[in-house]
Amino acid sequence: MNIVPMKWWTAVVMAAAIVLGGMPAAAAQNPTVADCLKHPDACGPDVPARGSETAPAPAADAVSASDVLRLIGATAFVLLLLYALLKWLGRRQLLLSNSKGVIEHLGGTSVGANRSVQLVKVGRRLLVIGVADSIQLLREIEDEEEISELLAQHRNRVERMTEFGRFGVRLREQWMAKMKGETDSSRPFSALLTEEMKRMAEKRNEWLKRVKEKGTGGDE
Repeated sequence: MNIVPMKWWTAVVMAAAIVLGGMPAAAAQNPTVADCLKHPDACGPDVPARGSETAPAPAADAVSASDVLRLIGATAFVLLLLYALLKWLGRRQLLLSNSKGVIEHLGGTSVGANRSVQLVKVGRRLLVIGVADSIQLLREIEDEEEISELLAQHRNRVERMTEFGRFGVRLREQWMAKMKGETDSSRPFSALLTEEMKRMAEKRNEWLKRVKEKGTGGDE
């Protein structure tokens, strides 16, 4: 199980402080009747007489400029925090996938209640294991062509995750430029989104074409 480092919790606390900071302090309580009888000077002439009605205090503004600035700052901080977390997870996944001599989970599927079949890479070996009340080795994949195809599919999934992280970076940069008033009018957000989705679809089609050609060549 992945444990988020302590610095992420510190960052969340800082974000909460930005949102909740600057709250007005509670006003001091008015002196009681007993205090006024014992110390008349402490009450002063501003203390209303008995039976008089207290004038209603003016209502505070619903939203102030400082509240808006705090909201914008908290939103930007949360987006930056999510981007950093996604980047850290992607870098960790790539490090594990490129390491040699480690155990790596390549995928799996459920075949019933509390039962699943998992594909695990141990060093250079690919093992198919069954997970239920106990763990059993079902088979070891020894065909080099099949191993290469499975590893290529796994790398493609990792690349898609990395591409998603890069897409998040572009969205963050676009948002920051818009906040600073430097957004290029010739490339609106909708055009950027359409271009990025088209590029990801082209990469996926190229990969499917390579897999199909490889399968056709094997059949021949």
